[in-house]
Amino acid sequence: MPLSLAAASGLAASGSSSLFLVLVGVVLVVVLIAAFWWGSRRVARRRRDTRVAQPPPVEAGRDSWSTPEEGPER
Repeated sequence: MPLSLAAASGLAASGSSSLFLVLVGVVLVVVLIAAFWWGSRRVARRRRDTRVAQPPPVEAGRDSWSTPEEGPER
């Protein structure tokens, strides 16, 4: 059963309120894009800081496995 024209116009937003809803939608999209951009920058900065804070790599000639030096025998 199709909607009558009167019922459809009653459900539709008026001209000023539809403009308001479009502006709210645009602002929402801009805020979401800005939040994504800001979060990506924070993650990239955090990754860069952790790379600087890591200890220097072990010398190429040394093995990663090293036996402890022998201490005094008990």
